[in-house]
Amino acid sequence: MSDNYVVYHLHSDLSNGVTNIDSVTKFQEYIDAAKECGMKAMAFSEHGSVFEWWHKKCAIEKAGMKYIHAVEAYLTESLDEKIRDNYHCVLIAKNFEGFKELNKLVSQSFNRKDNHFYYVPRISFEELFNTSENIIFTTACVGGVMHKANETVRSKFLKFMCQHKDRCFFEVGHHIDEKQVQYNQYLKKLSDEYGIPLIAGTDTHVLNEVHEKGRSILQRSKNIYFEGEDKWDLKFHSFPELVEAYKLQGSLSKEDYMRAINNTNLLADMVEEFTLDTNTKYPHIYDNPKETFRQKVMEAKAKNP
Repeated sequence: MSDNYVVYHLHSDLSNGVTNIDSVTKFQEYIDAAKECGMKAMAFSEHGSVFEWWHKKCAIEKAGMKYIHAVEAYLTESLDEKIRDNYHCVLIAKNFEGFKELNKLVSQSFNRKDNHFYYVPRISFEELFNTSENIIFTTACVGGVMHKANETVRSKFLKFMCQHKDRCFFEVGHHIDEKQVQYNQYLKKLSDEYGIPLIAGTDTHVLNEVHEKGRSILQRSKNIYFEGEDKWDLKFHSFPELVEAYKLQGSLSKEDYMRAINNTNLLADMVEEFTLDTNTKYPHIYDNPKETFRQKVMEAKAKNP
């Protein structure tokens, strides 16, 4: 067991671009906190988007950590009709091919002409089920399929998870809320039955109590209220703080929540780092560009002596 963890279910103020005032914390503030805590990797799973991913990647790697490319996607049962089911699901790129695949999914989710975008950017169950082994996923928070959907939809999603146990996790939370407690215990039962591991998703939305208050003030000013959040602990936590939070919640045994916390490190180990070629690119138009350029200059000179 490691004496640290990796935060991967994390929202900065860039999530506000998809949902209403979900955070007031800048991504660099989280990165500074994670570095101070000695974390080895981190991800931002903004709501429905990968906004500023390049700047996040650069900042995370500059801080000496591994960048994990992720999104908290909205799932819909069907794109054929406009229904606001919008189940949450955290998607994570395992490697560079997964990075491209995830970006393509996110781009498609903003298409307003084919019902992908309906109040929020969405992907269909079919699109998720067709993802490659390069995409890792978790069940996300209580807004996810395994808590929010009916039995038929949950069964379909669970079947998909059972077929891909090597790249999925049941996500448990530390919030001291009876709804979360019952959900954790339900996922623990499923984990034992189907052999799908638990993982500790913090669903972090603010850096600290000051930011938590700022978020609340802004939400009230806009008459925004997310049901059930009153009992949720949305602050960024160090490893000892997170361990203590699960202990106080009491939904899982110490062995279970410590394993779920450590599985965030295993998730980070599953992810392969990638680099991008940032050199200036020019189009290849002529087989011999230097000679062609010289020829055109001489032709122009002959026309204008």
